[in-house]
Order: sequence, then structure tokens, then C-alpha cells
Amino acid sequence: MRTLHNHRGFTLIEMLVVVSLIAILSLLALPSAEPTIARKQVLESLDLIEDYKKGVTAYFKATLNFPKDNVEAAIPKPEYLIGNYVDKIELENGAFHIHFGRKAHPSIKDKILTVRPVVVKGSPESPMSWICGYSAVPDGMLAASVDKTTVDPKFIPPSCRNLSPSK
Repeated sequence: MRTLHNHRGFTLIEMLVVVSLIAILSLLALPSAEPTIARKQVLESLDLIEDYKKGVTAYFKATLNFPKDNVEAAIPKPEYLIGNYVDKIELENGAFHIHFGRKAHPSIKDKILTVRPVVVKGSPESPMSWICGYSAVPDGMLAASVDKTTVDPKFIPPSCRNLSPSK
């Protein structure tokens, strides 16, 4: 006697469709590289002002005022302070305004990140600190200039994201 078995399995086409759908859903679940790329560009650009911060500190210690602009601080003109992702860095009343352009990621292009000095109220001899972006001014301290930051907080370092003062 002969028995017929009716075996039913998946065809190759059906398997390929299922594997393709799983692959597409997996790709959708992966986080975007966009924030990582933009964050790295911001971090690299912050290094551009490190040497100039010392000059601002020295100027303040000598005059008890912050330099009004790049010329007064004896640093290059804004259009000459450039980097891979920065098309100018403007110093205004002690604060650095980093303007992103050039090869900057579209998420930060034409945006600004401000880095400001902060000093202890009534004690100009005390050490100077720096804050950036949306970081709150610490209690008992005063910040120079105004914050012109327009970069989305998700693209700046965590220390620059503090949106409210700590109480």
C-alpha cells in the first residue's frame, strides 16, 4: 500500500519575503546616527576656543572687565576663527559664540553654541569657570554676556544641557 503524504512547507519566495520584512523592521528599530555625528562635531568644535579662554581670563584678571570683541581680546577676527564645522567664532563681552557652518551636519548648520565665563559675585580674584549652551549659572556666580545658543540640546554635551538651575 502506498500512502500519500501531503507535506506542505514554505516556498523559497515566501521565506525571502518574511526575511525581508524582518530586516526592514530591524532597521527601523535601530537608533539614528544623526545625533552621534552632530554631537561629535560640536565636541570637536569646542576645542577651538580652549587656548583663547586663557586670554579672556587673563584680560579679566588685569582689567576686571571682559573683552568686548575679538580685537580687544587680541584674538583673530571671527571669520578667521574657523574649523571643519565652524565658519566663525565671535567673542562678545567675554562670551564665545560658535557659529556652525562649513561641513557641519545639517542638524547644527547655521546654529550657534555660546560658551560664557562665570565669576564669583564680589570676588574677582576667585577662579573663573565656564558654562556652555543651556547650562544654568551656578548660585553665587555671574555669567558674562548673553547666551545665544540655538543648537538643539540633544546635539550638545550633557554639561551644556542643564535647562534649569539646581535648587
